[in-house]
Amino acid sequence: MPAVLKLFSFVRHLPYTAPAQAQASLRTVCPQALAPLGYDIKLPLGIKTTSALRTISPWSAFVGPRVTEVVPAILRNAPVEDALLIAGEPASAVSADPDYDIAKYLTCVIRNSPEYICHLRGERVIITAALTSSNDDGISTVVSQWGLDTADKRRSFLHNYTEMLFDAFLPPIMNHGFAFEAHPQNCLLRIGAETGDIRGFIVRDFGGIKVHRPTFASSTGVDIPMLPNSTTEAQSMYELYDLAYHTLVQCQLHRLVRALQLHYHGNGWAIVRKSFEKRVPASHPLRRAWYQESFDLKCFITMKLDGLYRDYIYRRVPNVLFYQSESEGIVARDNVD
Repeated sequence: MPAVLKLFSFVRHLPYTAPAQAQASLRTVCPQALAPLGYDIKLPLGIKTTSALRTISPWSAFVGPRVTEVVPAILRNAPVEDALLIAGEPASAVSADPDYDIAKYLTCVIRNSPEYICHLRGERVIITAALTSSNDDGISTVVSQWGLDTADKRRSFLHNYTEMLFDAFLPPIMNHGFAFEAHPQNCLLRIGAETGDIRGFIVRDFGGIKVHRPTFASSTGVDIPMLPNSTTEAQSMYELYDLAYHTLVQCQLHRLVRALQLHYHGNGWAIVRKSFEKRVPASHPLRRAWYQESFDLKCFITMKLDGLYRDYIYRRVPNVLFYQSESEGIVARDNVD
């Protein structure tokens, strides 16, 4: 509120409040008045997390409703029906200030509630970041909540999770040139409300997507309009492959494999490679991109110290997909069975 009052001379501080429930997501809340309609609202906060100030850019506010309009096209030709659901953004509002660094302080996005969508299907949703948190005994949530007390149970869970994860997020990339920013905050696991079995995923937030517009238009027959200088427009398909590796492998599966205690023996990564290779032919550019010997890793702390917002710093690291065991380490693909 102090930032808004300082930056926008026309605003009035209204003398009432609107009660809402908080989410694990820093900026998204569930207003009580909107709950019966199935809507959440994402608000700008002048709080820096990692290296980014958690306001909402006009680029994000503009692209969200445009992506929502083409959700059926994104999911077209999905090999597994309902492996992926999308929580759309039917509306947004942004200040008309021409300086985006000011406008981003007075922006909001209306979102379809993932919980509302999944409740109607007899499902519950769990933010995937919660799966890898640990209790006071150091046991991860995924192990304790699913009773994964043996290595076989943990391997089975990882197999089912990875199969569904790749069925959900690889087809839009390969079929349409569209990649979600499916890191553990934007990606939610859908489970049966009574059984706890994995049903699929639901994804939210379109601010960090990557779209190769020529491929998307050729595949779907429609375009996604974007503001000039939008970082969501990819100049090459490799940008999509890179984003997917960062969010699905480095951010999501790496944490899960470790939480399931399947990293140091290497058998967790064998499960991941098998699922990936089943879906992506050896000749496909996505396979070649993901099977590089090394990959860029975002240096979040350095970025934070440098105060970067839309720019990134990377360090080249060995490709964790090829991890074999504690004794062997990471072995190049040519030497993997």
